[in-house]
Formats: sequence, C-alpha cells, structure tokens
Amino acid sequence: MIGLEYVVTAFVASLLMAVLIVATKSFHGKLTLDGDHGVQKIHAAPTPRIGGFALLAGALAAGLTLDAQTQALWWTICLCAIPAFGSGAIEDITKKVSAKWRLIATVCAGLIFCLVSGYHIHRSDIPGLDYVLLHYPAFGIALSAIAIGGIANSLNIIDGVNGLASGSAIIVFSAFAVIAGQTNDGPILAICLLMIGSIAGFFVMNFPSGKLFYGDAGAYATGFVLAVIGIVLPARNHEISPLIAVLALAYPWIETVVSIRRRVKRDGTHPGAADRLHLHSLVYRSRAKRIAESLGRPEMRNPITSVVLWSLSLIACSITVLSATSPAALGAGVGVVFVCYMLIYRRVALGSKLRRAMATSRRERVKI
Repeated sequence: MIGLEYVVTAFVASLLMAVLIVATKSFHGKLTLDGDHGVQKIHAAPTPRIGGFALLAGALAAGLTLDAQTQALWWTICLCAIPAFGSGAIEDITKKVSAKWRLIATVCAGLIFCLVSGYHIHRSDIPGLDYVLLHYPAFGIALSAIAIGGIANSLNIIDGVNGLASGSAIIVFSAFAVIAGQTNDGPILAICLLMIGSIAGFFVMNFPSGKLFYGDAGAYATGFVLAVIGIVLPARNHEISPLIAVLALAYPWIETVVSIRRRVKRDGTHPGAADRLHLHSLVYRSRAKRIAESLGRPEMRNPITSVVLWSLSLIACSITVLSATSPAALGAGVGVVFVCYMLIYRRVALGSKLRRAMATSRRERVKI
C-alpha cells in the first residue's frame, strides 16, 4: 500500500523514543517532569512532558525514506520549524519561556518558511480580501506567518487532557491526506502520513494512560506543520480552496479566540492568563465525569474528555473533505463547528454554575 512505509517507520521510531523517555524518567525527571500543581493541571502524578522528542524521532526517521522531491519540501519544513520546536522544548525543560516569546518564535518560524519556500497565502476565497490585500505579496506573507504562529499556539491551548491535541491533529492530517490523495499530490500525502505515524507513536503512551505528555515542543511543532500543510496544499492545487485550513482547524482556533475574549473581559486578567474555563476543562469536570461514573471507571474521565471533543474535529474535517473545492460550503462548515462549540460550551458552563450554586446552597443549609 502506497505510503504505508512512511506511517510504519514514523510510528515505530516515535513509539521507541516514547517508551525510552518513560522508562528513563528517573534519570531526566528533575528537568522533564510536569508537576501536578497549577490552575490548569488535572493529572494526578508528575509526568514527563517531552513527548515532542518522540514526534521528532518519528519525523526524522521517516523523513529519510521519502523520495528526493518530497525530502526537499519536508526538510525545508523541518528546518523552518526549529524556532517553534526549540522554544517549546526549552519551556518544557526550564519552565521559563513566556507565552509571548513562544508566540514570537512560532510566528518567526512561519515567516522563515514563507520566505525560504516561497509558499504563502495568495488567495483566501473571501470576497474583497483577495483583491484588496492579498494582491500584495508582503501582506500574504505576513498573514501566513501570523496564521502559522496562531495555529501552533492554538494547538498548545487544547493540549490539556490525554490525547486531545494529538488525536485532533491525527484527524486533521487524515483529512489533508485524503484531499492530497484526491488531487494526486504525492509529496503532501507522504508528509501527512509521516506525521500521522509520528504522532501515533507518541499517542500510544499518552492515551488513555497519560504516561507521557506532548509538551510545548510537541504541540508547537505539530501545529506548525498542520498550518504549513493547510497553506501549501491549496497553493499547490488551485482547485482546492484555502478555506480548508480554516475549517479543518476550526476547533483549536475557535478555542483560542473564545479564550482571549473571555480573559480580556475578566477584570485583572490578560489574554495569556491561565484559567480553568477552556472547553476541555469544563467537559472534564461535568459531562466526562458523569460518563466515567456511569461506566464505573471514574479514573477514565480524562481520556473520555478527549473522546467527547474529538467530535468537533471529526465534524470539521468531514465537511472539509466533502467540500474542499467549495468556498461557500467550507464557510458554512465553519459556522456549523462554531455553533456546535458554543452550544457545548454554554451547556457545560451553565451546568457547572448550577452545580456550584447547589453546592453553596447545601453548605448554607448545613450551617443553619
């Protein structure tokens, strides 16, 4: 089967590295363990957060099996991703790189890719934008760099429970692979399969047990490649609308936009402030908890949260594959995913408020 060797090579290399990281955590744990303290932490025990190195092992090993044409594009992507992966890796080990500098690093990585490869957003299929702004290459390059940095950071934002970020990424890469296959774009198909295998090797150690975390390096590198493929695929195949990336990646960027708006509205906070109000955090404390208890496995609510929220990426990517050449359908799909997201968010948020109110009422009755 065409492409199977890329998946297998990447998977085996990534899994071996993931197993090695977990097996040797007593040696490197002082630097790499993610503690269980913090407003967003929901895991019970310190866990290695350098799963990005498993991704790296798979990506490099499988990269050597690519044909010459695909290797040229793949190694360009890898080299340009160094600022994104590097800033995340330094944060994973030192815990001292601010979100601002990580954002800057990923945007710079995107800018370098656009300048080196020549690929950037040159059309959007959005009325007015193409003729007014994207007519100027400088604007398209700037927009591409910001989009790449934004997606890399948005994937990191949803990386809060076992398998959510990595599982969502596998779903999106699968959609891009199907579209690449439909357009006979062999290099992009190979890169998507390579990434699926690399992520899957890590995934085995992350879902459902959570023995290894993706970390910032893993999330940023994966988000970088996702955004790059979202730009390159329609640029190489003009029948494909650039809106495929907007829809396929709708869940992480909608989460980011909603989080920024929520934090700006709250007194004393800023867009980068941590909180426990992400959709996955709310689902973890409500719907996933009830499902896990009904199954008699309360310890499984972490991975169950991911299973519930993968539905958003599945809906987005299903519409993307079916409507890759139709800007109108893709735009409508973005609306569908946004409505689904807000309905889920509103339901779990109101449910959380109701439970807190009932708990407060019970405490007050006890005092009386």
